[in-house]
Amino acid sequence: MFATGLTLGLGAAAPIGPVNIEMARRTLLGGFRAGFALGCGAVTVDVTYAILSSLSLGRWVAHSALKTPIALAGFLFLVYLGVQALRSAPNHLRSDPLSSGRPIASAGGAYATGIVMTLLNPITLVFWFVELPTQGALTQDSRYDLPMICAGVFIGTLGWVIAFSGLLGILGRRRRNWHLAAADGLGGVMLLALAVVGLWHLWRTSL
Repeated sequence: MFATGLTLGLGAAAPIGPVNIEMARRTLLGGFRAGFALGCGAVTVDVTYAILSSLSLGRWVAHSALKTPIALAGFLFLVYLGVQALRSAPNHLRSDPLSSGRPIASAGGAYATGIVMTLLNPITLVFWFVELPTQGALTQDSRYDLPMICAGVFIGTLGWVIAFSGLLGILGRRRRNWHLAAADGLGGVMLLALAVVGLWHLWRTSL
């Protein structure tokens, strides 16, 4: 059960998506602490979803009546983050890179952003409540297996967050003005692209 949870945690955390893109952007701009806090918000949601999925309570979460507003809210939030990133990109070219070592947001704000991004990510809902149930019940005895599954999910997702943020934090120590501008510019474009893809997928599935 622990190995199953570990695999699920890595499967939920590792694929490149809006959370990893924003985590990379914040780590490069603000250091390990900024990216780690956002990643911990995502970990919180993944562990919660693992509990709901294990208890077979996820049907109402992935109900069609909830999928559309969640997808639309996620689209708007990604657009907001993408626009903010693109607006801040030119400012880095006019600033001193040595004075940019402070986090771009408080740890609490980054943590909250990670929670909201993961909650509003339709891909996360599909992973935990659509694809996973098709593979069979996650556990036959949630009373005894659930703690081990959740521990595996927690270790898997947190391990990815630490490794990903840590590596980018090391690379970010050599940052220059154009590195910061590129992180915001590329990150903003990718977030907007993911928002458009999500909206297109929602339109396609609603036909």
